[in-house]
Amino acid sequence: MLRILHTADIHLGAKFSGLGNKGASQREQLRTTFRSLIATAIDEGVNIVLIAGDLFDSNQQPQRNIDLVIEQFDLLNRNNIPVCLIPGTHDSLDSSSIYKKVDFEGKCSNLSIFTDENISYREYPDLDLTVYGKPNLSNRSYTSPLTGLERSTPSKFHVAMAHGSFHIPERIAEDDHVFRLEEIRSSGMHYVALGHWHRLYACSEAPPAWYPGPPEWIPDQRERGAVLLVSLSDSGEVKVEPRRIGLRDYDEVEIDVGEVQDLAALKAHISEGANQDLVRKATLRGLRDAELIANPEELETELGERFFHLGVMDRSHPRSEEISADEEWSIRSRFIRLMKEQIESSGEGERDVAEDALQYGIALLDGKLDVKDL
Repeated sequence: MLRILHTADIHLGAKFSGLGNKGASQREQLRTTFRSLIATAIDEGVNIVLIAGDLFDSNQQPQRNIDLVIEQFDLLNRNNIPVCLIPGTHDSLDSSSIYKKVDFEGKCSNLSIFTDENISYREYPDLDLTVYGKPNLSNRSYTSPLTGLERSTPSKFHVAMAHGSFHIPERIAEDDHVFRLEEIRSSGMHYVALGHWHRLYACSEAPPAWYPGPPEWIPDQRERGAVLLVSLSDSGEVKVEPRRIGLRDYDEVEIDVGEVQDLAALKAHISEGANQDLVRKATLRGLRDAELIANPEELETELGERFFHLGVMDRSHPRSEEISADEEWSIRSRFIRLMKEQIESSGEGERDVAEDALQYGIALLDGKLDVKDL
């Protein structure tokens, strides 16, 4: 049995500028979660740790983050656990690369960093394992990180690392280090350790190919990530166990203000499920009564202490009280007349929809609403 801890997208040094004075706290939390990741590897007795890109958020890092990585890799070394790492899109192997400025391998004898432009491999005879990978040379590329991947040794276990986007037609930018399912299936690997997507996601079953997502919350992350404990048996069976180790969580809520009676009820909706480790984005939508005035900044100030961070965005629009025709043949008045006829002829279940359509239409014609907000 071979046991692997697979992680990616740790993003040490992320700025968190959108968190205001809590940014420093979350930067420190990244460091704490990285320590927890290493402790998990030791406690679980894994045979190797794989970091599939973006250990760092950028190639410019304070010395304390460099020292932290060296310190934690040394802890793994003292427990006879090797580390394999590939540069990703944020810490790519370009001219300013942190992996060129700091001799991590010289300071950490258990560390292997993939720096060859093409796919290369590292053999671990004691584990009967070969690990394959290549660095990202820039943050954008039309070249697949799996190009040229194939078995190169007689090892029992073959595992690859890649940092890029799984190809999903019309949803993925073609210069985002894209790879395809056929490349995974034809690789001959037992497992493919992925990085770059900020969510837990399996894009292949045979062989298994997983994204773990960031182990701790970072900006633009909408789903909680994990570290993956991967077990490969002699018979070829692969078991993947996600393990949550991060502190912060994130969610998004949308509130239809047309269904909210008053400001107190709106505040209750926004605060539902609040806790001190939750980052929440609340979006107000729909058509509100004129007397319901919701100021996003005031809501954030008043309710923000219930969360680690709260952001409120107002995409709602006031209902129009004026629905009479100003000009006999204007587009606006003709629309109102037609919609009133529709409302009067609508059944009970359709009347609310037609009334809302009237209000949305007036808001559009009056320039108070954009089509993209619908």
